[in-house]
Amino acid sequence: MSAVSEDLVKFANWKVGVEAAVKRFERWTDAGGMLDNAIQMRTQAISDRLSRKGVSVAFVAEFSRGKSELINAIFFAGFGERIVPSSAGRTTMCPTELFWDESKPSAIRLLPIATRKDVTSLSDLKLQVSSWVEVPFNPEERSQVKSALAAVQDQIEVTLDEANQLGLLDEIETEKLKLQGRDKIFVPKWRHALVNFPHPLLKAGLSIIDTPGLNAIGTEPELTLRMIPEADAVLFLLAADTGVTRTDIEVWRKNICNTKDAGRFAVLNKIDGLWDNLKTDVEIENEISKQVQSVSEDLELDPSLIFPISAQKALSAKINKDQALLERSRIQALEVALSDVLVKRQQVLVRESVSREYGDAYRNIDGSLQSRLRNHVEQLFELNGLRGKNRDVMNHTAARIRSERDDFDKSLRRLHGLRAVFQRHSEDVHTTLSVESLKRHIRSSRELMKSSNFSAGLKGGMHALLKMAAEDIKGAEASIQEITTLMTAMYRTFSVEHGLTLGSPMLFSLTRHSAELARLNTLCDQRFGAVTLATTEKSIVMRQFLEAIATRLREIYAAASKDSHSWLRAVMAPIEGQVREHQAQLKKRMDSVRRILDANESLDDRIQEIESAKDDAQEKIKGLRDLKQSFEDALDGQPPIEVIQQKALLLAEALDRSSALEDEPPVPSNDPISPLRKLAQRAIHSANAEPIIH
Repeated sequence: MSAVSEDLVKFANWKVGVEAAVKRFERWTDAGGMLDNAIQMRTQAISDRLSRKGVSVAFVAEFSRGKSELINAIFFAGFGERIVPSSAGRTTMCPTELFWDESKPSAIRLLPIATRKDVTSLSDLKLQVSSWVEVPFNPEERSQVKSALAAVQDQIEVTLDEANQLGLLDEIETEKLKLQGRDKIFVPKWRHALVNFPHPLLKAGLSIIDTPGLNAIGTEPELTLRMIPEADAVLFLLAADTGVTRTDIEVWRKNICNTKDAGRFAVLNKIDGLWDNLKTDVEIENEISKQVQSVSEDLELDPSLIFPISAQKALSAKINKDQALLERSRIQALEVALSDVLVKRQQVLVRESVSREYGDAYRNIDGSLQSRLRNHVEQLFELNGLRGKNRDVMNHTAARIRSERDDFDKSLRRLHGLRAVFQRHSEDVHTTLSVESLKRHIRSSRELMKSSNFSAGLKGGMHALLKMAAEDIKGAEASIQEITTLMTAMYRTFSVEHGLTLGSPMLFSLTRHSAELARLNTLCDQRFGAVTLATTEKSIVMRQFLEAIATRLREIYAAASKDSHSWLRAVMAPIEGQVREHQAQLKKRMDSVRRILDANESLDDRIQEIESAKDDAQEKIKGLRDLKQSFEDALDGQPPIEVIQQKALLLAEALDRSSALEDEPPVPSNDPISPLRKLAQRAIHSANAEPIIH
């Protein structure tokens, strides 16, 4: 396998190990009666993050640049032949996504090109099963796989007017063709293709986006708004012999270079066209280096992110196991860089997110246990001080505890008042980020666009929608800041006055959602800035663009609302948990003294009971720290302690049984493995037999 293939499989197995550690933590807290809603939300957030489909890579280029061949070379060379259609001329006619969803059968789903007459977004169409043509295939039969995927090459002949209605020709292009005496044109038969294929890398979380050519980026808003910007890596293919064209530069600057800080590569394909028997290796290398430098200047891209390769020679070398040709194709350097972006950087991001959620859950549980332990210690100190004391001293102790409880009750009343303010701000956040709020904005923008066919009105509708969304995010952010200030005061009050270990409330911001809105606004300016009059084709695309933006905004609102809701629940959890614990311990302290005063319980019996409770709290704290260590080991890729213990146990059993082998017939001299070693190997193999993705 290539470097990226191996690392993807390791990444998938790493997530399985981390998920197991989190499940152990959840089971432990549940068994100890400490699994509340806040902890469940944390562990669920971790599970959601780990189960989220792993990484995506998009291939963007003009047709005949070798995108499909490169996909075959990097990901599917193990099949021994081309899986994704690749040949001279134009092969991929529609955007194609390759992925694996185990809940659905192996098949290719094809969206008819006629759906472009409707402004329904591609994201919404993906949910409409009836809109697609499904072609199932047996993944074990390569001929079926190749035949099914060949559908992405299909074309149909339509009239020029119909092509214009589909948004595939503008008015000027239509008139030119009519002057040439043409009344029909071939267009892609399908608008989009979804390939559900159980390839090991796709099962490990990889998804691949193959675009049909640079013209598709202009006619499919989903590519501009979602698929390319959100891809973890984008490979922009250029031809080594031609370098960067004017169209290449325009697409790069508008749609690729500013979408993410990392993971954007330029690939100079077909360097084998520069291999010349009449030139020395040094001369060929100099020519390739000049092309790299030229591309670097044209795209304003660091040369280290430009990879001269030959996808065709790389595929041939992998199939024929020709190491010399593989090295000459230079694809391995691209695969290593791709692995760094697709896997290693993603693993760092997942690790940070998961570690943060787990850390917050751990601190909540640890804070409650430490508070419980501290109260037990205080009770023991209190009760031990009563040994040999008279009733007046006991009454004085009871009065002091009662005073502490009264002071705490006053703080609780203040807390209830602050909770009312907290609830009001929380409702403001939920209302601002609600679906109803967004629907009002979308209706308003649609009405504005309906009233005008001119670009100014169409663009105005899109910008108005984005402006209203930005104001909503800003309003929610202001409420969140008010809540943060309020919670900081609450945390400080209860920490100082009652000794709770609360620290500072977790910070939260909607900055990433604001940044996404700003990006969408920039895309609108870039995509339609030069349009002065909306032709039929431009009107269709702009209206589709608005629907795609509306779909994206629904996702942003949903994500912002979910993030805010989780934070609001989480920010209250520490203080609520420790307040309940402190309140319960005050009651227990009061009950202890009262029962002793009423002679219903001996002082020694109560001290012994609290000693046991203290030991239990200490044991729980130790168990919690062991779980944290197990989680950190999983983050580092180490096997859980259970596996290590199982290996040791099996090996010990093998040694115990070794004496029984002494009575067996002698081992043949040609057998180099002793019975004991056989048992040990069997034990190790058994201990290592954990479910992983191969």
